[in-house]
Amino acid sequence: MAARVAWAFPAAFLCLMLPARIGVAYGLGLGYAGEALVAALFVLPLLYTVPWGRAVWQRHTWWLLTVQAVLTYLPFFAFGQKWAVGLSGLLGGLLLLTLPARWSWPLFAAVVAIEGILRIGVLGVYPTGGVQFISFVFVVPLDMGLPLYGLVRLSDLVVDLRTARTELADLAVTQERLRAAARLRAAIGDRLDSVTALAASARADLSDAADRARDHLAEAAGLARQAAEQVRQMVAEERRDRDRSPPRYRGRTIAPRLAMLVLVVDLVVIGGHHVVIVTDAAVTVAARAVGVASVIAIVLLQLYHSLGGRPGVRPRAWPCTLALQVLLLVVLVTATRGDARISGIGMAAFPAGSALLLLTGWWAWLGFTVIAASVGVHWLALYPHDISGAAYLAAVAAPTGLAVYGLSRLTDLAEAMETARRSLADAAADRERLRVAQDSHDLLGLGLAAVALKCDLAGRLIGRDDTRLRAELDALIGLAAQTRADMQKVTAGGPELSLPDELAAARQLLASAGIEVRVDAFPIPDEVGAVLAMVVREAVTNVLRHARATRCEIRLSEDADGIGLTVTNDGVADPAPDRRQRGGGRGLPNLTARVAARGGRLDARRSGTSFEVAVRVPATSAAPPPAAVGDAGDVQPVPRG
Repeated sequence: MAARVAWAFPAAFLCLMLPARIGVAYGLGLGYAGEALVAALFVLPLLYTVPWGRAVWQRHTWWLLTVQAVLTYLPFFAFGQKWAVGLSGLLGGLLLLTLPARWSWPLFAAVVAIEGILRIGVLGVYPTGGVQFISFVFVVPLDMGLPLYGLVRLSDLVVDLRTARTELADLAVTQERLRAAARLRAAIGDRLDSVTALAASARADLSDAADRARDHLAEAAGLARQAAEQVRQMVAEERRDRDRSPPRYRGRTIAPRLAMLVLVVDLVVIGGHHVVIVTDAAVTVAARAVGVASVIAIVLLQLYHSLGGRPGVRPRAWPCTLALQVLLLVVLVTATRGDARISGIGMAAFPAGSALLLLTGWWAWLGFTVIAASVGVHWLALYPHDISGAAYLAAVAAPTGLAVYGLSRLTDLAEAMETARRSLADAAADRERLRVAQDSHDLLGLGLAAVALKCDLAGRLIGRDDTRLRAELDALIGLAAQTRADMQKVTAGGPELSLPDELAAARQLLASAGIEVRVDAFPIPDEVGAVLAMVVREAVTNVLRHARATRCEIRLSEDADGIGLTVTNDGVADPAPDRRQRGGGRGLPNLTARVAARGGRLDARRSGTSFEVAVRVPATSAAPPPAAVGDAGDVQPVPRG
């Protein structure tokens, strides 16, 4: 069912039901006033089924329910016993659709009960006495209200599967970010606060307690390195942990169990009513037994067709069971042919609904039409001149068949919706978990390394160059604040880095470490610069952590293949062979994934004592695909400044 026309399904149910009910009003002699009231009762339910009408209902729910209630019960006092049976089901369906479940279902039951009380206790049974007519009083409102509710919810599910599947995924992402923020605060936040406090204390102690200032800075450097190690451990844990359950979501759509309950109740109610009809028929005992058995078998087969297969998969041997269901309908009609009152009973709706459910394309609609119309054809065979009676029977069978199909699909789609949301939530939570891990590694590693470096540098300057020492302490406090800001960026959906800012920071940081720096750059588009900025940050982090460099060169280039960035240093790699096992070693794979998501490539190569990271990205970088894992460097293109 296409999402753009899903609303037409419940509207078609009501439009097919309307002429049958107007025909009843005409047959009862209610006149134009009665027929107009019947038509008026369908207006507000139809309004609820169309997209723009739903908005009207949401703004004026209680007023419109009041109008529907007045239209439902006023005719009882105007027409008395003659008033058509079951139209209160429209009010019941609207109550189920518009009110919370804790109120709507009791009110729906009350509407059905009130119909029975008015018919049986106040006005007398319509149209004559008998068990089947007492059953009729309760069944018809149920058979109008439950399908209306189920078909509208079906259309909602169809639309939701196309346009609103990400609600749970968004919630899962939010909860992952909150959890990551808590972990990062515990791993980094407190230590950064302590580093800032220790740096301030060291600054205050410079003039009269140099040793104490040196101790403060040594402690601050240790805390920064501890924080960096905590981040590496957290990254490793996040990459291993793929089994965390997503959060539960409570949405407006119907749950699978409730959908199944609505289907089963409606089928059992319709089938039970027809058992009563056959039992009350003026036919032989043997014919009654055959008729009752046929009704029960048709209902059981319908339950098999509706619930026997997995969502999207038809039940086994369905061609045989569908043919058997049609054959049983013929047996039922033949067995009860002696009673003209039931020769066109509505059990045709079951195989008609099954045809829509099991067949495909035009064959489904052809089968539905032929089976629904067969009731009218059979009636005309008995009463050749009663065209209105035949039309009424077909008009009743068609919407009931739609309801059988719709409620069956409702069960499948409700389960499909829950499965889709859980799958999307799992994928979104896993993707967000990896993004946070990747950004934590790529963003915070440099900041924490820089903080530790500044602490070491400031400690060495104590008693040697107070002016530069104070400048380095101020820079240390600023770096701690910037690292905290980066931590917040990680848990806010990803950073937006500026290449000029990263180049300036790299120049200052490497120079502070005593490394000769050369930067050769020119203006480039911001969306490409965001990717290259992350490369610069990771490359500088590696120089500080893994190399004994004396010189570093950062160079931009541009040619027909795009924009290139090369970061070269003359250091020797850190000899620790177990770094990857201790939680590191993810920097270059992370960068490779980021650059590939932008349509570029990354190469890292060693030549003697030199190490080079080379990146090439298209000048107009394509946006990354939605499923790209950990693509935190995602920024929107803006004009070049």
